[in-house]
Amino acid sequence: MLTKNNEKDERTTFIENQSYKYGYIILTFGILINIIYRSFRLNEAPWDLFGLIFLSGLVTTVYQYKHKIFTKNWIKSIVLLVLFSAIIAVTIALFIQSI
Repeated sequence: MLTKNNEKDERTTFIENQSYKYGYIILTFGILINIIYRSFRLNEAPWDLFGLIFLSGLVTTVYQYKHKIFTKNWIKSIVLLVLFSAIIAVTIALFIQSI
């Protein structure tokens, strides 16, 4: 009897997903650095790049929600993250405006 050689197992899938995670993080922070450069050096509106980051985050969140992988505390975590981010954004905006 011939045995089929498994080329892809759980470990391989895990490593692939981790590599996609690191690539996504590098890409996102690269776009954020590009946004900072375009905003401060070129005085351009970076809303198209913000839209790409927001859309990619939305797609991953919706996909994860559809597959029911969120824990019971994910809404609390998201709300706290949004509030914390808003406070930091307002603080930075006020600081830049006062300069």
